[in-house]
Amino acid sequence: MAKIDKAVFELLTQLENAGFHAYVVGGAVRDLLLDRNVNDYDVATNATPDDVKRIFTRIIPFGLEHGTVIVRKNKLSIEVTTFRKQDEDGNFVFADTIEEDLAFRDFTINALAMDKEGNIVDLFGGKEDLEKKVIRAVLDPYDRFMEDPLRMLRAVRFSSQLGFTIEETTLNAISELKTEINRVAIERLKDEMTKLIKGDHFPSAKRYVIETQLLNELPLFDEHEAYATILNKAEKPFVSFAQLIALFVHYEPGISVTKWIKSWSGSNKEKAEALQLLKAVNAYGKDGLTNFLVYQLDESLDRPFIRLIETIYKTSLSEKEINEIRKRLPIRSRSELALNGHALLEWFPERKPGRWMQKLIEQAEYEVVMGRLENEEQQIKEWILCHPRATN
Repeated sequence: MAKIDKAVFELLTQLENAGFHAYVVGGAVRDLLLDRNVNDYDVATNATPDDVKRIFTRIIPFGLEHGTVIVRKNKLSIEVTTFRKQDEDGNFVFADTIEEDLAFRDFTINALAMDKEGNIVDLFGGKEDLEKKVIRAVLDPYDRFMEDPLRMLRAVRFSSQLGFTIEETTLNAISELKTEINRVAIERLKDEMTKLIKGDHFPSAKRYVIETQLLNELPLFDEHEAYATILNKAEKPFVSFAQLIALFVHYEPGISVTKWIKSWSGSNKEKAEALQLLKAVNAYGKDGLTNFLVYQLDESLDRPFIRLIETIYKTSLSEKEINEIRKRLPIRSRSELALNGHALLEWFPERKPGRWMQKLIEQAEYEVVMGRLENEEQQIKEWILCHPRATN
């Protein structure tokens, strides 16, 4: 059964003992009521960041401009944020009460607060919407989305993660305000999009970004209408953003992995993973699941590779099948190959070091991995001498 970590209640008590009001808010309360694992904790209080820094010794001054201080307690990182509200000019300022704060939360299922006694503050029917499995904006969805347009994508993300439907008025607001998403920083968009595509219920939730045409406002999707059709091919959640890139580049090779990474502010790691997945998918399309494909595929990419094969070729693969091949490989890396540049120069003293050496090592590596050549130095030498074209 899900529960709130006792360290969080201790923090609430410390704030109250210092004369302030404090509540656990947002996702932690939502997940507790849904009996889901609670991993992230947010606390709302009328204490200012300076007050929080004075009360707690182990703090990280992250997000001070938003009134947030991270408090470290019993190995937990707890975000403590001062109550906020919007003033007449549309700016967020500190508020005095939890009621004011909750009125500016994104969705009713997140506009829930719990005190240290476990009492729930629910002003907007959040518990009822949890029971009905509905995502509904707090009060006016147009106001909530104009305050932060990323909330439109968050609505779909929660649908993807929780399997909830988006309430009609909220969904209509997304359709009408979709162009506002262009005001959001790409880093925030990518973080939300990654969570969305990895959700357990992504196959059913993706219709929301397509039907509202919110998808058409996102980087690269805004230039290629065919991308919606490609996204619809995915019948299971994605494992990673790199898998998403590999899928789209496979179907639309004119838009490179590099352009995807630049457009979505991806990392070098994601670029390397997308390229490796794309190479593996193409190799599978040509020769099927070979020893050499598995040899070159990093084990951490097995799951996204399997999802890509299922989506593109409508063929079932299993991690067990891949691991069985991996176990039987004669070598697991080039460092285990019984051939190196030093040996080649000894065998061919008349030749100068050059590209031919790397090419020959690659050819021998392929033959060994495919099981057509024993990984033994003398055997490899004889194979090379019997294949003079390889040394040209």
